[in-house]
Amino acid sequence: MTLMDSRSNAYRKLFRSGLVLVLLFVGYGLFLINRSGSGGSGAPSTAPLPVLRTISSMDLVDQEGEPVNLQTFRGQPWFANIIFTRCPGPCARMTQKMRQLQEALPAEASEVQLVSLTTDPDFDTPEVLSQYARKFQADIRSWKFLTGTKEEIVRVSTQEWLLVMLEKGEAERESPNDIFLHSTLTVLMDGLGRIRGTYEILEEGQLEEALADLQRLLQEAS
Repeated sequence: MTLMDSRSNAYRKLFRSGLVLVLLFVGYGLFLINRSGSGGSGAPSTAPLPVLRTISSMDLVDQEGEPVNLQTFRGQPWFANIIFTRCPGPCARMTQKMRQLQEALPAEASEVQLVSLTTDPDFDTPEVLSQYARKFQADIRSWKFLTGTKEEIVRVSTQEWLLVMLEKGEAERESPNDIFLHSTLTVLMDGLGRIRGTYEILEEGQLEEALADLQRLLQEAS
């Protein structure tokens, strides 16, 4: 390796580290804003949930190969996260938590949708995502597993949903499948495509907080 290559790699690592820090800062900031506007500090709040961001667009495909865009969820609240099926880290637990969320939805929330977007489109074809959904006994009537082009997945994850998603270099991987660094946040959207809440769903109490905020959102829309 030449000195120029070494410097190039160093600059690339610095850039990647800086990008991750920026995305983490934005994501954590939204998480804190959401916590301050929700019932996380004590008695349930009756105030409207904050509008954290309005999503502009997305062009993806579900596990059945059907196109999915913002119109797919128009008028329906939905929860979203990012995972990948061969993930050696938190993805399985995130998916289990999402299933618990689905099972805990009240009867009046029958229109609520769940969305899991892969960060690994080269491997996670619609067929693979369909198998993954069956593995976790997901009810696909209200839970979509999405893929798309790499460019669109990165754009939607980081620019629209404001989540961290970064592919690791081979030297940074702890195992062959340790491919991505990504956020473990779950995001709540309203029927207008606006982010209304973010939850570290692997943490104790966050699943319950997500459900409580969903109830507030449903009351707001009624």
